[in-house]
Amino acid sequence: MPAGLHGELARASDREGVSLNQFITSVLAGAVGWGREDGTVASGASAMPKPRSRWLTFLLAANLILVAAAAISAIVFLVAAWLNT
Repeated sequence: MPAGLHGELARASDREGVSLNQFITSVLAGAVGWGREDGTVASGASAMPKPRSRWLTFLLAANLILVAAAAISAIVFLVAAWLNT
């Protein structure tokens, strides 16, 4: 293992408050989807959640805006149709 990678993993395990072996086992188990149904890895370490990407956040916000605009348009058209009858 390259020394730089070992150092990064050691710092990450310190931040998580677990041993380096436990951290590596947790990350590897999460990478292959191996663990318990409750989201914890079988070794006892909790699986690290994946951070949400900026694109996903942007797309979810754009979707919310489009759905709101469609709802407002539908209400305006219904009111206009009701007033013209």
